[in-house]
Amino acid sequence: MGGGLFSFFCVMATLTFEVFSRFQSATDANRLLYTPIEAKLTYNHTRLYTVECEGDVEAARDYMRRVLVDPIAQKVEEDGKPALSGELFCISYGIKKGALDLEKEAILTNYRGRQGLPFTITALTITQKVYVFGEGNKTALAERFCKDVCNPAIHTWSVR
Repeated sequence: MGGGLFSFFCVMATLTFEVFSRFQSATDANRLLYTPIEAKLTYNHTRLYTVECEGDVEAARDYMRRVLVDPIAQKVEEDGKPALSGELFCISYGIKKGALDLEKEAILTNYRGRQGLPFTITALTITQKVYVFGEGNKTALAERFCKDVCNPAIHTWSVR
C-alpha cells in the first residue's frame, strides 16, 4: 500500500448566507428609480454570499458567519431558501467577472491574512437581492426596476 499512516480526502462544499437587517422593513420602492411610478410598491434588500470551499466545512461556515454577519443587527438564512417572502418579484444582481468588487476583495483579503485555517475558499460570489412587494404587471415592473437598478456594463442579473 502507499506510504502513510493517514489518508487524505477533501470535502468540497457550497455554503450560502443571505444576510439582511433585523431592523429594516420594506420601504418605498420609488427610492430605487430615477423617476417615480404610480404603483404603490415597497422593497427590501439582502446580500447573498455563495462560498465554495474545501476542507473543514463547519470551520468555514463559522468563519464566514463571523466575517459576514453582525449577530445583533443582522439575520442570516443559510438553508438556500429566500430570506424574504411575499414579493411580486426579486432582482438578483452581482458584479461581472473581471470587474472590481471591493467587498469581495475585502473578505478575501481578511481570509488570506489568516494562518492555519482548516479550509480553503475556492470561490466567493456576492449577489445583491432586491425584493419588490405590491401588485402590478410583474414583467413590466421588473423590466423597469432592472433598467434603473442594474448597470449592464458591470452587472449580471436575473429576475424571479
